[in-house]
Formats: sequence, C-alpha cells, structure tokens
Amino acid sequence: MSNYGKKYLKFFLLVAVVGMSGCAELSELRNLNRRQAITIRDQSDELARLKKQLSSVSDKLKSSEEEMNKLRKLAKSIGEGVTVRDTIEGPVLLFPEKILFDSGMAVIKPGGEKALKKMAEFLKENPSTFIRIDGHTDSDPILRTKHLWDSNHHLSAGRALSVFHFLTKTENIAEGKIHVAGFGPNRPIAANTTSAGKKENRRVEFLIISQPAVLPPKESSLTTEEEVELVEQPEEAPVEEAAPAESAVEATEAAEESEGK
Repeated sequence: MSNYGKKYLKFFLLVAVVGMSGCAELSELRNLNRRQAITIRDQSDELARLKKQLSSVSDKLKSSEEEMNKLRKLAKSIGEGVTVRDTIEGPVLLFPEKILFDSGMAVIKPGGEKALKKMAEFLKENPSTFIRIDGHTDSDPILRTKHLWDSNHHLSAGRALSVFHFLTKTENIAEGKIHVAGFGPNRPIAANTTSAGKKENRRVEFLIISQPAVLPPKESSLTTEEEVELVEQPEEAPVEEAAPAESAVEATEAAEESEGK
C-alpha cells in the first residue's frame, strides 16, 4: 500500500473514531435532556399540587375567620356574658349558666328564651350550619335538686335537651341539624377549686359544625366472600360416601344366606 493510501486509511479511521465518540456523547446528551425534562415536569406537577393545596388552606382559613366574625357579632347582640372561643373541634359559642337556667334546674328562663331566639335566627340565616349543644357543670355534687338529677352528667344532659327542644319545637329548627351532648364536670375551662372557676364551668356551649361526620354503613356478615362460597359450594351429601358400606353389607348378607341354604 502506498504512503498516500496509508495516510488516507489513518484519516478515515480517525474520522470514524471521532464520529463514534461524537454519537455517544450526543446520545448521552439526549438522555440527560430527557431526564431533565421529566424532572422539570414532575416538579411542575408538584408545584401545581402545592399551589392548589395552599389555595384550599387559604380559602378554609378565610371561611373560618368569616364564621368567627359572624359568631362574635351574634355573641355581642346577645350580651349577658356570651363569648366565642376557638377549639380543636371548631368554633364554640359559650352561654353562661345564669342566662339560661337557675342553679340546679333545666327549665329555660325567659331571658334565656330570648337569647336562644337569636341563636335560632342565626341557624335560619345559615342553613348549611349544624350545631352540637354541650351541657357542662362544675364538680360540686348536686344537693338542693338531687331529687331531680342522679348526677352532674344527668343535669348537663337535661339542660342540653331543654335547649334542643326549645330550638326544634318552638323555633322549628330541623332536628337533623342539632346534636346533643352532656359532659357533666369532665370538660372544665377553669379550676373547680374556686367559686369563680366553678361559675365559669357551669355553661352551655354551641359547637359550630360545618360538615357533620357520616358513619359508613355497617357491613353485613351475610355478604362476605366466605358466606358466598358456602352458599355456592354446598357440602357433598353423605349418602354417596355411605354407598360402598351398604354394598358390603348386602354382599355379606347374601353370602350368609347362601351358606344357610
């Protein structure tokens, strides 16, 4: 091979090596770009999800603040020491005992009926709102009206029911919008060691419920897969298993009769 041919061959091999190297680098760059595009897409999706979540939380906070402002306005219109407080369960409208009831009693006073009428107006103006009426007492045992109540729990439940009946029967609030609970002395908001603390604990609260919890339907044991299998695949009749035994008995009896003859 001439020197010219050798040089040409070397040049061709060099171009081939450079070309292969360039193709490999180009392929790697394409793969890198593809991975980066996937990462950017995933990050964009996550960013959009977080923005949506943040917007939802912001809307809930705004709605909650609007609801609290409505309750503060309602409490101010009622007066008589009615207050609003935020709890882990939701916003609460607190009625001191003196507004609604005499000591140890569950009969609503005239002033209490006037206050509850405003509560009923609030519920009618906010038809999507549900409430839970919570009765609370201090920890002192019942003495003067112990012939009426077995315990503080009994008294607190009786008071909550009195409010429930007034709102549903007198003010025509739908029963399905109201839940009732009596906690007795179990949820104090002040120490029961002083007269002032006990006075604070004797109260009725209205827990505002925007969306009541719904229990799932109870599953019937008759609809389980095991029961279905038992129904579809009944046990085999024992008669078929007993057939060989009966045949053996018949054969024995036949043999005995043959010998007897």
